[in-house]
Amino acid sequence: MEADSARFRRQAVECPEDLSLWTKLYTVSQIMLAAMQEDRVGPALAEICSNLLGCEQFAIVEISEPAGRVKFLQAQDLSSELCVAVVSQAELLQSQIRCGTPQIPSDRTDQDAANLSELEVSALVPLWSEEESSGAILLFQLLPQRSGFDTEDREVLRLLSAYAGPCLRKETRG
Repeated sequence: MEADSARFRRQAVECPEDLSLWTKLYTVSQIMLAAMQEDRVGPALAEICSNLLGCEQFAIVEISEPAGRVKFLQAQDLSSELCVAVVSQAELLQSQIRCGTPQIPSDRTDQDAANLSELEVSALVPLWSEEESSGAILLFQLLPQRSGFDTEDREVLRLLSAYAGPCLRKETRG
């Protein structure tokens, strides 16, 4: 992550036309690097979801293979009904995590996307560690002024997909 962070910083200087994107990616990488040093990855992900992605409701979940047990590592403003719905859809979530890339239901028209939308998921960011799926960041309700995810947000989601799982795993294993 340190190498990517340095690259984002360089790109911000070299590509001023994309300054906002590179600055956002640099900020996310710096938040994650600092969080790893302080063993505060969960709260750092919460900060990124709330402040940089404009998401009012989200959850960081661990899903055990093959049993499909869902464990909430962190959640913000989720109703108990929504938590129960997430637990009941563990198989759907596992199938979307296995794709390996962030899933944004509004971008797709397949049945899995419809099921995620029914679950009120705005985006699913797979968490991987050591080539194994370990869970997901589930983004639900966005701030009222947000109508979806822009190009910069999608890059942040991809960055989180690459680094959040290993960062969380490192924190839980010490």
